[in-house]
Amino acid sequence: MTDKQEFETIFRRHYDGMFRLARRMLGDDAESKDVVSDVFAHLLSSGLDLRSDTLQGFLLTSVRNRCINLLVHKQKTQQVQQTIKVEMQTTACNPQQELLQALHSYIDEHFSELAQQILRLRYQQGLKYREIAEELKVSEVTVYNHLSQSLKQLRNHFNSSDYGIK
Repeated sequence: MTDKQEFETIFRRHYDGMFRLARRMLGDDAESKDVVSDVFAHLLSSGLDLRSDTLQGFLLTSVRNRCINLLVHKQKTQQVQQTIKVEMQTTACNPQQELLQALHSYIDEHFSELAQQILRLRYQQGLKYREIAEELKVSEVTVYNHLSQSLKQLRNHFNSSDYGIK
């Protein structure tokens, strides 16, 4: 950014479009304003010298990426809160429950997001390889490979641990 006046001009020209995009993605005015403000704050502090012909695309892409990051963070927070809620509701010590917890914990810590999604779609929702491939927009071979590798990794981990699974 070269000066304050140029920044204000960019802000006035692009704010509404950026806000609308964030609002569509997030569904919340306050979060959308925060995302757009973050993008402008980053732009101001970074000192990037942007060309006017690519500025709008850069700003909209920045808003989109920040929205995606926020949505992913919110999803993970909700998953953790749900896990805590389930744990608190389970008062009796149940070996099967402990095993399931260990399984979910291991998967969350050691598997890529794609592998986690494939496992959930296959074993929690019962989808076929073709259906998983269509939903995730990957090939059936990718689904097969991730499932195969994931199951092998799970077997190796749990065979070598104190769970007694063979």
